[in-house]
Amino acid sequence: MIDLLDKVIQDGVDRGLLQKSTSDDSLSSSELCIDGQKLVNFGSCSYMGLEFDERIKEATKKTVDKFGTQFSTSRTYLSIGLYNALESELSTMFGKPVIVSASTTLGHLAALPVLIEKNDVVILDLQVHSSVQMSAQILKSNKIPIHLIPHNDMESLETKIQSLQSTKGKIWYLADGVYSMYGDCAPLKELEDLLNKYDKFHLYIDDAHGMGWTGHNGVGYVRSQMEHHNKMVLVTSLNKSFAASGGVLVFPDDESWRKVKNCGTSLIFSGPIQPPMLGAAIASAQLHQTNEFRERQLLFQQKIEYTNKRIKELELPQYKVTDSPLFFIPVGLPRIILTIIKRMKKQGFFLNIAGFPATPMKRGGLRFMINNNLSLKQIDFMLTSLKKEYILGFYDEGSSMEEVAKLFKLKPFLLNHDIAVKEKSNPAKLTEEFHTSIKGVSSKEWNLMFSKFGSNEHQSLLELEQVFVDNSEAENNWDIQYHIIRDKQGNVVLASVYSIALMMDDLLNDRDVSAKIKLKRKEDKYYLTSDMLLSGTPFTKGKSVHVNYNHDDWREAVKLHVNMLQNLAETKEVSKLILRDFNTNQKDKLKNDLFELGLIDVQLPNNCVMRDMSWEGEEGLAKNLSQKYRYSLRKEILRREEVFLVNYDRPDSEEKKKHIFKLYQQVHSRSSDISVFELPYSLFERMYRSESYDFINLYLLDVSDKPIGVMISQIINGTYNAQLVGLDYDYVIEKGTYKQILYQTVKRAKQLNCSMVDMAYTAEMEKKKVGANPESTYGFVMALDHDSYAEIELMK
Repeated sequence: MIDLLDKVIQDGVDRGLLQKSTSDDSLSSSELCIDGQKLVNFGSCSYMGLEFDERIKEATKKTVDKFGTQFSTSRTYLSIGLYNALESELSTMFGKPVIVSASTTLGHLAALPVLIEKNDVVILDLQVHSSVQMSAQILKSNKIPIHLIPHNDMESLETKIQSLQSTKGKIWYLADGVYSMYGDCAPLKELEDLLNKYDKFHLYIDDAHGMGWTGHNGVGYVRSQMEHHNKMVLVTSLNKSFAASGGVLVFPDDESWRKVKNCGTSLIFSGPIQPPMLGAAIASAQLHQTNEFRERQLLFQQKIEYTNKRIKELELPQYKVTDSPLFFIPVGLPRIILTIIKRMKKQGFFLNIAGFPATPMKRGGLRFMINNNLSLKQIDFMLTSLKKEYILGFYDEGSSMEEVAKLFKLKPFLLNHDIAVKEKSNPAKLTEEFHTSIKGVSSKEWNLMFSKFGSNEHQSLLELEQVFVDNSEAENNWDIQYHIIRDKQGNVVLASVYSIALMMDDLLNDRDVSAKIKLKRKEDKYYLTSDMLLSGTPFTKGKSVHVNYNHDDWREAVKLHVNMLQNLAETKEVSKLILRDFNTNQKDKLKNDLFELGLIDVQLPNNCVMRDMSWEGEEGLAKNLSQKYRYSLRKEILRREEVFLVNYDRPDSEEKKKHIFKLYQQVHSRSSDISVFELPYSLFERMYRSESYDFINLYLLDVSDKPIGVMISQIINGTYNAQLVGLDYDYVIEKGTYKQILYQTVKRAKQLNCSMVDMAYTAEMEKKKVGANPESTYGFVMALDHDSYAEIELMK
């Protein structure tokens, strides 16, 4: 995730749109300068516009004069008296005991590990703020079970409560009042009903974006919708509407207040809010409790209503229409968002990007906030400009509003706009072919592109089409399709095989995480599984996307192909789009183009290959190895070879066929490097009949009735592709059967005069001992939903 985030952020930095600084000598209004350009600021969360209030500024100055710039002592030992004054004002506002923390994040770190006890359990909303999720990691390290539910899904929440209430203590739900990306709100009436219905259910809610602009005395969105429940802890911020600094923890009772104050680690070991900001916060709290402030709230509410009204009149889309001052305009991919942001900057407006990883890669948008420093005229001018730049931005990027409506499940919008755009010509004039079976594609043409580079050759794909259809198990029904793009002369510029299949969401995750998930799958076979769209098939490997990089229009062909896949992914509601098995050179050619289309390059497990087949005999093989692996070959493999009997017989009875399948099942059940479903017996039956498959059967001399190891390989265009291994685990350690079957594999490939051995992924060290070399392999991934990713992250 760090690598992915780094790429996304760096792209915004390189475009001159992220990590910017103001160039003003001073600030005093809704305008600011960036790179010498004056912009109207629609990126401020200071909703009530109090940062320029003369009384708050004057209070800050006086506090500095009276108490200096710093009071550096842990609050456990000593607090400056200003803290007491501020907490007293806030307790009066909220009518409950409060603790002020140096930030909202530090407030979460103080409260959650104290409030949530040994037998308690936590349920997180999928979109709860990052600061809450960070604190949840501490809870996890304290052995507190963490569960995740889809965003604002109260049905899932109640189901979780019901399943946990008989075995757990308190059941805590962690959520936001107003969510910081999409600007939508928690369903507080339903949450209040659940608090009243279930004795063990407790609510911990972060209302940082709800503070100030609503609620009596500005106590925020949550308290504007419900009373402070006796099982609710409210956390909010002084950094936004309050125009100061710090976080506020609001407790339902004195006992929870006392315990957090005594035991909250960030209250003990972190520095306090410094005097200038305490002075500002006290003045702001006093202002919040005046009739003047209520008038400001009413004025601001009119601005929110006006903004919603103008957005509707201009036919701009919204993810969700709310009463909050935080607005999200759906767009899609980061590159389109950045283009529109850049266009708006040229028009004199500063807006925010809401995108990956806070949103799924293809469901980002424009995020802007309004505040009381903005005039209705400025809001109107910005929205009018946004309509034009929004339309032109999509035109620039070759996308459309229809695609946005489809992505976000919105009604069609901007159907009859009056913004003039010129239709772009397509000088490439590429044509596309779509095939639902490889039968419609010339085997000669296809194999020239694919058969030398993996197992996606024509006959193999035809056989897979016949095996993975009309099966009772969902995971054994694959939708295999083909896309070919040609130029005007009929030359292939791009060709690809791709599949939609049910896959395991922990496909390439950490072994310890997959082990935990595997335990849960004993009860629910389809736990953390989803449909994925991948190039190739779940069984084949190697080249699955052919690109003619020498063609002038290869980039246009790649764009056509990926756009088609993305549209298909959305239609079929898959969780991930994966293009796979590229070498380093191919990855470097494609990564910038695919990044623009929303796909991130990731390193896949190395592929182990023996390309030098010039050796003769075991000593010739040994000479090709390093001293370390030469020693291993001789000691661990060649010395033991005499206890084995090897033959290459194709199984000719049902008993032998079933035995080989059972050996494979033993290997599959123990594998945790790559999480995949068990392959069906019908595939093995197909391999038993196919002449392209070769079988290596490994017997013990003294137990020669049944093989204790088998390697099933496919010979394609001179390459010996080791595809499936089966082992009797009673002998793996004692007899070294896995190492032996690997050696017999390269030996058999040599015997058949193959030009290369492809030994696939994992077990690199063992494969190096028989002469294979690991080669870097890459994929490109787009996650279309975050649910499974977030749940897997919680398991780490």
